[in-house]
Amino acid sequence: MFDVTIIGGGAAANSCYDVLTRAGLNVNRTFDLEPDDRSPLILGEAHGAYSIARQATVSGRHLLLASPQVLTPERLSLLLENRLRSQALFVWSERRYHPGYRLLGGLTEADATWRPRFLRSETLSMEASGPALFRLRTLEAVGLAISIATAEPLEIAARASANVKRNSFDLLNLEITFAELQAFLQVGLGEAVERRETLLAATSRKAYIDELNQTTPVRLVDDDPGFEPRTNARWLACPAPAGGELARQQCIAFLNASFKPKLAEEEATIWRRSLDVMAAMERSLDLRGAYVHVQEPAEAPGRSLRLVTPNAA
Repeated sequence: MFDVTIIGGGAAANSCYDVLTRAGLNVNRTFDLEPDDRSPLILGEAHGAYSIARQATVSGRHLLLASPQVLTPERLSLLLENRLRSQALFVWSERRYHPGYRLLGGLTEADATWRPRFLRSETLSMEASGPALFRLRTLEAVGLAISIATAEPLEIAARASANVKRNSFDLLNLEITFAELQAFLQVGLGEAVERRETLLAATSRKAYIDELNQTTPVRLVDDDPGFEPRTNARWLACPAPAGGELARQQCIAFLNASFKPKLAEEEATIWRRSLDVMAAMERSLDLRGAYVHVQEPAEAPGRSLRLVTPNAA
């Protein structure tokens, strides 16, 4: 009996293998599904990766997609449709496991005054723009915002700058309205600098997270008038999040969800809502940035999603 099975390669899958073997787990490293193996599956870069993911989901196995670039929103929707309610389906996302967001999650759980009412996120990359990559970066940014909001998105508005030569977008501005939170997201490719920053504002407090800052990535600001201007802000230092640590955190979350159906359902809800936002984003782009409602289906978690093209802008 194996504790975990890893199929395929790639940096993420290799990091998971190193982390799990050091933890003493019995890891099966293979290239295809084995009929008698029912252990949780980590799927890396492999030929026919989506076909393997589909078979694993249909058979009821817990699945961590460690190579999400092979997925389109349509394929992720189909996987969500086929999963069981107690089945864990995770998508690799190092941003959500950054120490800054884990700290913020602890603050919001422990103290209601840290519940954010405003969120601004910038995701700028020097990578060349392309339709598949832009969809992936947008889905990551939306998933991060929804995991912070822990609420259902109600309506959105989107505007984008098209790159006709690459059949993609260079820049996207997205506004998402929740019941008690307003989120503003900016995603750009082909930029001159790399930026991954998030600002969250509560009633009298703010938190700023700079994911690329290797020494002091978190800044907390207290707007209480009783504080002096020089003492109301604190920079927090933490170790730079190495790839192994981010892989360890995701493996822990994935394996915990394989034993706890509630955690598995919470993760699926994040990606389900993210796909609904992506679909509503396309409708807003068709309407030249008008606000549109995000309609989340009650039972069927997936939704057919067409490609985002420059004509949508």
